[in-house]
Amino acid sequence: MVDKSRVNPEIRKAAEGMEAMFIDYMMKVMRQTVPKNEMDLESPATEIYRSMLDSENAQKAVRSGGVGLADQIIAYLQPELYTLGKGQQAPVAAQRKAPPDDPTMSSPGPAVTTGGTHEGQPDRK
Repeated sequence: MVDKSRVNPEIRKAAEGMEAMFIDYMMKVMRQTVPKNEMDLESPATEIYRSMLDSENAQKAVRSGGVGLADQIIAYLQPELYTLGKGQQAPVAAQRKAPPDDPTMSSPGPAVTTGGTHEGQPDRK
């Protein structure tokens, strides 16, 4: 869970915008799975209207809590605001370690264990 009262408003707005775009795109793709029928009363105007309605519904969904994607983006960008419950481990973003040749991260953090299938094996390059 992210303490939204301490989040930079610009980051929160950007994260919520990304979540809204994700939900909007998901709805668009879901609509494409519905077979077309010659008896439908579909026209280009109704497609535009449905697209606008989906965008508004995505915005409303984000304002009412969304699916949690905005929280994950904020936790990645500002890991110090991620509030941990008792016995929980910090998110991977807060523990990430920069590759040795990555100049964008000034000080690499501790090694991260992810439980992946290749964990503990030497890097194959």
